[in-house]
This record gives sequence, C-alpha cells and structure tokens, in this order.
Amino acid sequence: MAIDKDLLDRLLEGRDPSELFARDGLLDDLKKALSERVLNAELDEHLGAEHGEAEASRRPNRRNGTSPKMVLTGTSKVRLDIPCD
Repeated sequence: MAIDKDLLDRLLEGRDPSELFARDGLLDDLKKALSERVLNAELDEHLGAEHGEAEASRRPNRRNGTSPKMVLTGTSKVRLDIPCD
C-alpha cells in the first residue's frame, strides 16, 4: 500500500528533518496515533454488538474514559491512552 504524497507532506510540514526518527518524533507520533485508532475501532465494534452479545449485556454499552499504558515498540516506548468500556 502506498502512502499518499500529500499526506506525507502534511505530516512533514513544520518538522525538523533531523528529529523525524528521534524519540518523540514523527515515527513515535504515528505509532501512537495508529495504535489508538485501532484500539478505538475495536471498542467501537465491541460496544456496537447487539444486545446480549456483549459481556456486560445487563448494562448499557458506554465508554468509560481511558487509562494510560506504556508500550514498548521496536525503537521506543510509546504512551497510549487505552479506551475503557
């Protein structure tokens, strides 16, 4: 899958090229954003389950904030905000 050049230009805009791969640089920001997006999509799917399919089927489905977690990646530690249900 190719990444759109316009998207890359927007991501790189205003960033110091020497810090793109540094700790807390663009790569870490992307890892965080993508990971949180996947986790939120998973929770959306879980909370969207029909009545009786969810584990807590007696309570209404709802979001209950987030909890911070530190995740080790191949190159760094990334702090994620893990959604709670």
